[in-house]
Amino acid sequence: MKICIISNSHQTEDVRLYHKLACSLAKMGKVYLICASGIRNAAKNPYQEVVATESAWQALPLLYKKAKKIKPDIVICVEPLTVFVGLLLRRKIKCKVIFDVHEFFPDAFAERFHFPLNWIVKSLYLGFERWLQSRVDATITVSADVLDQLVPAEKRMNTTVIPNYPVKHVWNQGCEVPIEFSSLSDMDFDLVYVGGLTPNRGIFKILKSVNVLKREFPNLNVLIVGKFFDAETQKQFNQQLNDYNLNAVVYYQEWVSADKIGFLLGRSKVGLWVFNPQNPRLSKALPLKVLEYFAAGLPVVATRSTLMRKLVEKNELGACCEYSSDSIAKAVAKVLRLKKSEYRLMSQRCQDIIEEKYNWEAVEPKLITLMEKLAARP
Repeated sequence: MKICIISNSHQTEDVRLYHKLACSLAKMGKVYLICASGIRNAAKNPYQEVVATESAWQALPLLYKKAKKIKPDIVICVEPLTVFVGLLLRRKIKCKVIFDVHEFFPDAFAERFHFPLNWIVKSLYLGFERWLQSRVDATITVSADVLDQLVPAEKRMNTTVIPNYPVKHVWNQGCEVPIEFSSLSDMDFDLVYVGGLTPNRGIFKILKSVNVLKREFPNLNVLIVGKFFDAETQKQFNQQLNDYNLNAVVYYQEWVSADKIGFLLGRSKVGLWVFNPQNPRLSKALPLKVLEYFAAGLPVVATRSTLMRKLVEKNELGACCEYSSDSIAKAVAKVLRLKKSEYRLMSQRCQDIIEEKYNWEAVEPKLITLMEKLAARP
């Protein structure tokens, strides 16, 4: 069997696409991960191929040409636009097409607009996405909520939910200190945040809470790793660092490849997941970063939501807080005040829940079953 995974926005070394989907499917046959950027690998299955463009739109015909030469039996389309590539391939070479829906695409796109236009845009985008989904052979989603939004209950015969859980022992592989982290190699951090740096993800709430925390914890070290999506947010971030006198407290590291994140988490004590609860997309999602914090043994301080209460508070894996700087600071202080023995027990619980439940190996059989079922169809 030949399987192509095509993406016009991800890199070929993407953790979910390569280390999870592609490596799992390589047990069934030859797998080709074709993306618009990344590393190339023509020697070992799963193979990684890159089309020669930096434009997501220009990548579409190039993805089609490269996949057509491979003549796959099944094509997995990672974005809505790549579904068009998959449908053209099906018409040409009679392959099966899977739509891989890994986020709330309509909600994410609508966030670019203000009310009431955002509601109109979301409705139009959702209609477009449902139209695409109705034309594929099977659909994968990363959560039941994403599936509920996309596919009516009576039309779910060829759908499955495969959560984006971390691979077991994801951070256990030792590695040399990456050169870009040389200045951090001898440091330990009380708090770490990894992710997009936006107001909705609480970046300014975090800075203000750090300003509160440093009064009780004068030697506090905070690591923020991520990417700014607009210059104004970055400007405001730098200004607040100066206003709160946090330049010796907060260490900022630009976005790094996922395989190097483990080095930073291994030097940290508490992971942060702060988000605006008014954003339904963030409130309903179980972000991979939270599970990766757990895999590294980090208790998590998260904005209180139904999902986070069930995961963090119920299992005693950290603390939940309101979406305010004072509440964030209070929750963080609660974890930092733990005795060493209490912290070790909490840290072990974090790792145990990944090993026992929230790991890729636990959901991989669902992927294999779907592929086998699809391959057996005429």
